[in-house]
Amino acid sequence: MGRPIRANAKLSADRLAGIVAELEHWRDRELGLDLTWERVEMFSGYSRQALSSHPEILRAFQEAKRSLGCPDRPSRSRGLDEELAFQDRTIVRLRQELSRYEMLEQQWHARWQRVALHCGRLGLRLEELDQPLEQTIQSDPRRGV
Repeated sequence: MGRPIRANAKLSADRLAGIVAELEHWRDRELGLDLTWERVEMFSGYSRQALSSHPEILRAFQEAKRSLGCPDRPSRSRGLDEELAFQDRTIVRLRQELSRYEMLEQQWHARWQRVALHCGRLGLRLEELDQPLEQTIQSDPRRGV
């Protein structure tokens, strides 16, 4: 029997990485061919809805299902040439993922540049934005406090 489903437990970054790694084992046919959300629920302890709300898990699950659907794909136990080809494909996939994260970082950086510009236009200092929220509300003369 699998783990009990956690009703209100948050999914930490470590647990998320562990679930994605487990799905990669499924993708590589190390754990069989019958991957279902029910099996993922059993080994993770989270519901399908909670798991599929995380894009990384959903992407890994879909990739594993696609891979398991290809009958000609070799299993993880393969020869050296096949292993090198698999590693090359993995490197390409990871480079694509890295470039996606780099693009997201550039977007985030551009957004904070816009925030800094608008703060200056409104007469705010960036140091004011770094103050805890309670301190900012209490010292704000516009709030009448």
